[in-house]
Amino acid sequence: MSINYSIAMLGNPIDEDAPKKAYAKSQYTNILTLDKFAQHIASHRSKYNRADIYAVLMQTVDCMREMLLEGKRIEMGDLGVFSVSIQSQGAESLEAFNPAIHIEQLNVNWSPGDRFRNLLDNAVFNLVPSRRAAKILLKSIKAGETTVDLTGGEGGGNEADQPTEGQV
Repeated sequence: MSINYSIAMLGNPIDEDAPKKAYAKSQYTNILTLDKFAQHIASHRSKYNRADIYAVLMQTVDCMREMLLEGKRIEMGDLGVFSVSIQSQGAESLEAFNPAIHIEQLNVNWSPGDRFRNLLDNAVFNLVPSRRAAKILLKSIKAGETTVDLTGGEGGGNEADQPTEGQV
């Protein structure tokens, strides 16, 4: 069990003159749909089958949505706390504020519970190429090339496919 990551050289958006620094970027290995997640839960010696677990998860989503739209904060123990925040434009005055005009978006916030707060303590990391570098490599392999230039030079596709400097 490990978390894949690649390394990218990124600039500071606040200070454009600051030198770029190397940062880790997570790289997911797979997409786990709700159905696959229900199957995974069922495979852990659960007395409930995938369909039952899926139904409970779907009902949970429906009920959480309902409660959030009622303005409630949902505390789910180790899973965490869910709440709604509002994104809005400013109005000239209290009297001028109109929610139909000024409220732009509702955001669902998640504050991790105890079992999610300390993931770093149990994490194992595995360095992998970025998705962009992997795409260039695969294209080169399919083209029968024996070398790949990931620095933006020739090989591995056109310039649009090349990683930006430092993103390999």
